Amino acid sequence: MGLSSYCLAQSSNMQSLTDNELSNVNGQALMSLSYLAPTDSTNPMKNISGSNNVGFYKLGLEAEMELNANIANLQLGCGGINGTGGCDIDIKNLSLSGLPDSYDTNGNPIYNNGRPSKSAVLSNPFIEFAIVNPNSASTREVKGFRLSAESINALLSTGLNNTSNPSSTDGIQNLSGFMRVAGTTGTAKTAQTTFGLTQNQQLGGVARLCAGVLGTCLLADTDINFVSKPSSSASTGITVPSVSTNFNINPFTINGVRQTKATVNDIRTVINKIPIAADSAGEYPSSLFTNDVLEVDLNCNKVSGRGCGLITLLKDTAKFKMGQDSAITNLNMKIDFEQSLSMFHNIPLTGTGGYLSVQDIALLWPGAFVDASDATKSSLANISKNTDVAQPGWWMSFAKPVELGHLNVTNPIVLDDNILGQVAQRVTQTLTPNYVNKPQAQATSIAAIVSLLADNPLTSKIVADLNTASASNPVYFKLTNQKLGNQEVVSNCYGSLKFC
Repeated sequence: MGLSSYCLAQSSNMQSLTDNELSNVNGQALMSLSYLAPTDSTNPMKNISGSNNVGFYKLGLEAEMELNANIANLQLGCGGINGTGGCDIDIKNLSLSGLPDSYDTNGNPIYNNGRPSKSAVLSNPFIEFAIVNPNSASTREVKGFRLSAESINALLSTGLNNTSNPSSTDGIQNLSGFMRVAGTTGTAKTAQTTFGLTQNQQLGGVARLCAGVLGTCLLADTDINFVSKPSSSASTGITVPSVSTNFNINPFTINGVRQTKATVNDIRTVINKIPIAADSAGEYPSSLFTNDVLEVDLNCNKVSGRGCGLITLLKDTAKFKMGQDSAITNLNMKIDFEQSLSMFHNIPLTGTGGYLSVQDIALLWPGAFVDASDATKSSLANISKNTDVAQPGWWMSFAKPVELGHLNVTNPIVLDDNILGQVAQRVTQTLTPNYVNKPQAQATSIAAIVSLLADNPLTSKIVADLNTASASNPVYFKLTNQKLGNQEVVSNCYGSLKFC
């Protein structure tokens, strides 16, 4: 026992080290404490007029922390100035886990061993305080604090089900915060509809008419004007089948207090081809267009050619049917997309930072994203929505753009009267006397002449290339609350439970 005591005493003696010996010693503290003074060049509040005496104290954990969590009801900043039931942040059924092992063809997450088996990884988590007048013991005041990490690898999901309509009981109900969303692509398809049966969808244009016998244009070889009669009982309309189109979404920003929706403006797409008759490739059968007929008025106003007056004297109206391979091509469209936040479910965080904060004043937290256009501004009121200024109350922010992945709109888009009316306007604008692909109508036999006079449909192929008419004046419509194919929710529970 005496020997043991002697050895313990000897080993506990401290040993002095020279400067050279100290320089060869490496180590890392588990905890770190840093301070960003109001005058520090890296302090984002330094140049803000009237708010330039804010210092930041940060207590960090120099480690990786794993976390897997489900929160049934995350509500922060409720009541008070927000009113009864109003919250800065209100998210139902929130889950945080590790990133998926892969994604399916629609972009939904796949976990090989179940989502609960993978945890989110938070690298160097920290707590930070914003202190006004930090150098004055009598006037200093805590104006905000935040929870954050230098890097987060995780899948954040909200809600239980990916539904076709917004929910008032599931997913993101209110979000005060900042999130940049990276540019992405998407796919949508239109619902089959009938075109040309409202006054708004009236078609007009110029056709080339050849009428005669024995294959000649003896009676008429002329341009002729036609204008459809949407309200005529003889018009059954033109079938517009379902078609698919791809679109590109530019990067956009969600930024504000108690937001309930995201808005993306100026999405551009081109529908390459909309068949309006059977095609020779067999993709769109003739049975789809069997009953399609438009009644049209005919006139000879400012047309060139021979015999137009004779034709309109004999027949000032006619029935018209689209010939094989008739189509509308190169239709440019401009779309505004408005989506309830409750319909966004999967937010992957791939090495990005983020934070949850509460503050009494608007703050630029250290490391928060500042858009280049706002870098030299001295007033928070003049800073754009592209910069992360945490507003008073609770605030949730993500440092780098979130990749939502390919957005597959699952429900067919209905082309309403307003949209189809814009298409009709551009078709009419295209089918001018100088249009190289103007309709070619022929009645060059006695049987064809008799059929025309007997009011049987005259058939002609129409290919209306709308690129010129719609490139600078695209057809506009607004999409609202579309179910997205890549937003299916994967349960963060073992077994069959949706939430636990």
